[in-house]
Formats: sequence, structure tokens, C-alpha cells
Amino acid sequence: MCGRTACTLAPDEVCRSCSVRTVGKDGTKKYEAPQWRDHPGDHKYWPSYNVAPTRFTPVMISEHHMKGVKREAEKEEGEGEELPPQLIIQPMMWGLIPNFYKASSPTGHGYSTNNCRLEDLEEKKMFKPSLVRGQRCVVLCDGFYEWQAIKGSKTKQPYFIYAASQPEGIKIWDRSSWDTEGVWSEEEGWKGPQLLKMAGLFSRWTSSEGKEVMSYSVVTKAAEGEFSDLHHRVPAILNTDQEVQDWLNYGKVEYKEALNLLAKVKAEVTWHPVSTQVNNSRNQETDMNHPVDPKKEAPPSGSSLFMANWLKKGSAKVKNDDDVKVKEENKVKKEEDDEK
Repeated sequence: MCGRTACTLAPDEVCRSCSVRTVGKDGTKKYEAPQWRDHPGDHKYWPSYNVAPTRFTPVMISEHHMKGVKREAEKEEGEGEELPPQLIIQPMMWGLIPNFYKASSPTGHGYSTNNCRLEDLEEKKMFKPSLVRGQRCVVLCDGFYEWQAIKGSKTKQPYFIYAASQPEGIKIWDRSSWDTEGVWSEEEGWKGPQLLKMAGLFSRWTSSEGKEVMSYSVVTKAAEGEFSDLHHRVPAILNTDQEVQDWLNYGKVEYKEALNLLAKVKAEVTWHPVSTQVNNSRNQETDMNHPVDPKKEAPPSGSSLFMANWLKKGSAKVKNDDDVKVKEENKVKKEEDDEK
């Protein structure tokens, strides 16, 4: 846990969903979206309803982590407060690559780094370097999947977990409920679904062949309240813009204070049962995160199959060969079984 997510928005939509309200020097108020940057090399983000580790998904980081990015603080002749760092969104590989790992392949280190336990961040050699260096990120997704044992059955029921606070009438799993021309504007901001913003750590790793890969791990903590009935661990979810800024602003908020922040945040989420087709990460139907009656699952629709074929074509462009994919999926399944 967390071992599977859904991230279905296009890059521009992901950025707009993270818009924040700004006030210019002339008092003009408007919403600004973070800037999107592609990952170095050929690693691309492809929207998916069923994301497994080793895929590249959007994460948000401070501009200060980006090479070649410099911005002067906007001050009036030495007066006023320095602006917080601007935020950048870019794809990174899910599954942090330890900085001590030396090889040509980013997925061969053998460690379980999809998640990192909040309680262990200061002790684990895989994660402490990223923590100390301020390599903190926010992992963006529609939601994540979790499995619960069914009494008297060997099978487990999957659930889709997503942000509880959604605009009126918005169903995060139903694109037709929000995909309109006016879903975003500088005057009113983003009116679409609210993404989950999960705290994470990231690393920069260079292969023995000189190729750079940026990767991340999702920070988890002990579950509380109703969610603990579903699973005993939950991602550290940031619910407000201020929490996001505090976690990412490593220059102002040192890591011990940041860890205290995560210890206090609450997972404001809701969930519903979904099809057992999500159990196989190769399944990419667009209704993967739709609510279902666990006692009777409907077959995928024709439009779902069409969209699934499109998504599979995009996924095929990700530079992971079939052998690596199978190994990673088996690894994910084992981790899920261990956690459930």
C-alpha cells in the first residue's frame, strides 16, 4: 500500500487542476497553473486508469530543484516578503531508485521503494538522503486502489479511494461530468475534479550509461478513523495549498518540521468498490474506477474497450520491455498480498 493508482488527466489538465490564486503588483488577481516539464530523455507520462509501479506519473516539486531555473524574488525596493518558490510538475518513475545503486537498469535494485513509511524516513538508507537534501515532492493522481478481504472468500474486493471534497456534480471517475470548455479560466481557476496530493520523496539517479532517471516514493502513515477498516496504512495526503507549500518549500521548512506536518495531516478521502479487473495492471478499461455492485459486475462497454486500446498504444511507448513489466507486476502483486 499504496500499490496502484489512477491518473487520467492530460498534462495541461494536471497543471490546471493545481492552479493557485495570485495577486500581481498592480493588484490584479488571477489563477496560475504550475509549469509542466518533461522528464529528461524518452520517459513519458501516459494517462492511465490502472497505474502500476515503474510507470512515469506527474509529481510536483519546487522550482529550486530544477537545473537552470532561477527567479528573483519580487520585492519593492527591499521591502515586503519573498514569494514562495514556484511549483513545477513533471513525470517521474514510481519506485524510488536508491542513490547507492549502480547499474544500467533503473528497476533492478531489488528494494521495495514504491512506498516509504513516515515512521522510518530518518532511519532507512534508501530514503534518508532524499529527506536530508530536501527532495520532497507531491504525487498527483485521481485516486488509488486498495483491496479488502471478503469474509468467507479467498478473493479480495478492490476499492477506489479519492478526495472526499469534490465540486458539486463532479464525479471524478466520470469525465463527462466535468470536461467542458469552461472547466478552467484565469478568473475562476479549476472547476474540475480535485486530485489527490500525496506527500512523497524523490531522487535523481544516473545509470552506468549516463542516463538520468528521476523517481519517487509515496509517504505512508498509520490509517485513522473509518479508513482503518479498509486498510491499516494510508498515504500522507495534503489537503490544502498551504500544506503543499510547506511540504515542498524545503528552504523554509526543514525536514523535521515537515515530518511533523505529515504526522498531523488527515486523509480526507472517500471510496467505493470497483471491478476486480483492476487486479491485473494490464487491464486499462476506462471504467476501471467506476462504482460497481460487488455482487454483479457489468462487462466493459464498447467505448471503454475503444479507449482502453488507445491507452494501451500509449503505454506501449514507455521504454520498459515485457520481461521487466512482468517482473514488476509480480513484485507489485506480492507486495499487495503482504500488505493486505
